[in-house]
Order: sequence, then C-alpha cells, then structure tokens
Amino acid sequence: MSVDETPQEAAPEQPTVLNVEISGDRMLASAERGDISLVVEAPAGTSEEELAATLDDVPEKIERTADLFTGGDR
Repeated sequence: MSVDETPQEAAPEQPTVLNVEISGDRMLASAERGDISLVVEAPAGTSEEELAATLDDVPEKIERTADLFTGGDR
C-alpha cells in the first residue's frame, strides 16, 4: 500500500483513553474504549492491587445482572 492509499479496515484495537483526577482525598478515574466507559471513585492513594481486586469480577457481575433484566442467558 502506498502512502496515499486509505486503509480498507479500521485498526482492530481501539486505544483506551484514561482520565484521572485527584480532588482532596478522593480519586476519580475514567477509562473509555470504543463503546465502553468505566468510572471508578476511590480514596486517593488506593493501590493498583486494591483496584484490581475490587474490579476483578465486575464483568461477570455486569453480565449476570443484565441477564436478570433480560430474562436469562443471552
């Protein structure tokens, strides 16, 4: 493909856009990737390990909760 040609497909991976704000003793972090957005509020200074442990099963819980509202397995 020459420099002037337009690619036929978009990149398969969209970048994750992060935004972190600290206000007083609180931290507000958002992550956006494509159609998915996630916002987390936590005490400032929360460790990576604490955040990872807290968020570890979030996707499973979201899917399970969505199934409750849609009548079962999708």
